[in-house]
Amino acid sequence: MNKESLPLIMGLLIPVLLVLVILLYYYGFDITIYLRKFPAVYYIVIFPFILGFIVIIVKMMRPD
Repeated sequence: MNKESLPLIMGLLIPVLLVLVILLYYYGFDITIYLRKFPAVYYIVIFPFILGFIVIIVKMMRPD
């Protein structure tokens, strides 16, 4: 995949997903119910791992 396409894809997907979440909430679909099922400890443990994987992917894609 082209390196210039990733920021473009992310720049397009993030606003679309945010608008989708707002519209779903406005029309009565509360998607946070699924997130509330998991204890907060899982989010505290999983979030650093996700950030670490993002850093690894960025370092692998960066030319040295």
